[in-house]
Amino acid sequence: METNRLLFLKLVNELSFKQLNTIPDGYNNNIIWNIGHIITVQQALIYKSSGLDICLSEEVFNNYKPGSFPNKNISKENIMDLKLKLTSIIQLTKADYNTKMFSNFKPFKTNVGFNLSTIDAAFKFNNYHEAMHYGIVKSLAKLV
Repeated sequence: METNRLLFLKLVNELSFKQLNTIPDGYNNNIIWNIGHIITVQQALIYKSSGLDICLSEEVFNNYKPGSFPNKNISKENIMDLKLKLTSIIQLTKADYNTKMFSNFKPFKTNVGFNLSTIDAAFKFNNYHEAMHYGIVKSLAKLV
């Protein structure tokens, strides 16, 4: 996850406010929405599924959860917050994993059919999910 997040951060740091918020023709989201989305999904997959509180406000969670779409430009302040969360949440997650905070993980099947029976399976699926969105973000970056 850490490597994924550093790749996202490098890409985001190379783009302007306008580029991050642009939704190209034929797409239904933008680069910064994808950043918020991977953060939100990681929190749901790892923390919520373990019965733990997430590190996001309800508003942020709802703005980026699966099935959501950007409905306005994300402010520069919120972009900075998402950029910070890209890496800081991963550091917290690593510490929580090492202290066995996820011992109450509840197995479930994802909406795309993956059976996540353990916390380690959830981490692997999260990496798959983030890699998929990294590809989307790279494609979007070429269009903006």
